[in-house]
Amino acid sequence: MGASRWICFTDHDTDPQAALDELREQAFQQTWRPREPFLQTLADLLESGIAEEEGGTHSIIDVDRVIVTDDVDAEEDGTVRLITPRETSEFFGTATPTRGDIERVYRTSASDLPPMFRGSGCCTPVYDEHGNTAGLAFWGLTGD
Repeated sequence: MGASRWICFTDHDTDPQAALDELREQAFQQTWRPREPFLQTLADLLESGIAEEEGGTHSIIDVDRVIVTDDVDAEEDGTVRLITPRETSEFFGTATPTRGDIERVYRTSASDLPPMFRGSGCCTPVYDEHGNTAGLAFWGLTGD
């Protein structure tokens, strides 16, 4: 089937791990719960082995922890790396990218953004038009 790229945004901006957990739960509720009604929680899905049998969920559900490191090559399976400020400027053309900036770059150049290998993701703060932090963007490459 191959790996799938995905992107998610949240207004939650103070705790990347809490934001990731919230987005994973939303993805479960929107995608898996209607499809497999006997699965009541994200934990049920993970324990069932169904996603594993399908080569992953091909979504943010496949990553479960945020790492912060200056090593721009750090791509651990199941992690989301908070990209460095230098990378943010390099990838999005500004130190304070808006959701529109991030969506435009993702739409036109997703394969140029980290992560380069499947099984992980990245995140960066999202800013409003006044330069205030307005949330977080998460993207990744997961699935088999």
